Amino acid sequence: MVLGGVTMYKLRIYKLSGIDKGNLDHEEFFNTKEQMDKRYDELFKKDLYGLNPTAWEQIDNEWKRLEGY
Repeated sequence: MVLGGVTMYKLRIYKLSGIDKGNLDHEEFFNTKEQMDKRYDELFKKDLYGLNPTAWEQIDNEWKRLEGY
């Protein structure tokens, strides 16, 4: 999303255990891709496979999933 010329990014964080395992837990929003990448690196665990966060960028008022995350 562009707010005053700023593109927005987000990470979608998923539940790692319990009956809701794999469901969305929460979203975290960032002003820069670098901020998002730093947080992604903190959360990423190779053994979680599909439960790792997914990265998104808002383009033309729509959230698009970024590849490679």
